[in-house]
Amino acid sequence: MSPRELRPVARAVDRLLRGLGIATEVARMDATRAWPSAAAAVLGPDAASTKALRVDGTTLVVGVPTPAWASEIRLREAELLERLAEASPRSGMTAVRTVPMAERHPGASSNDRRPSAE
Repeated sequence: MSPRELRPVARAVDRLLRGLGIATEVARMDATRAWPSAAAAVLGPDAASTKALRVDGTTLVVGVPTPAWASEIRLREAELLERLAEASPRSGMTAVRTVPMAERHPGASSNDRRPSAE
């Protein structure tokens, strides 16, 4: 399908989302898709160690592996929001909040437990 043929489909999907009252939420969630490229553009390739987890209103919640990453994101929040606005203009993000990512060990599943010390 050519881009011209997809336009009517895109308009129909947009009308459907608006009719269901979820167009704004879908647009906001697009910020999670845009995070990796926006973060890499501002913070460099190591930004791949961060992850957009969810949207809370107009705040993008990002998981970070260390407090240093949280500080860097706070310092560069304005630049990150500009990049997010370019990549996902309808998302309307006004803030980025960082949270610690759960510690994961290579090869561990979410059901694995650490052995208890006896």
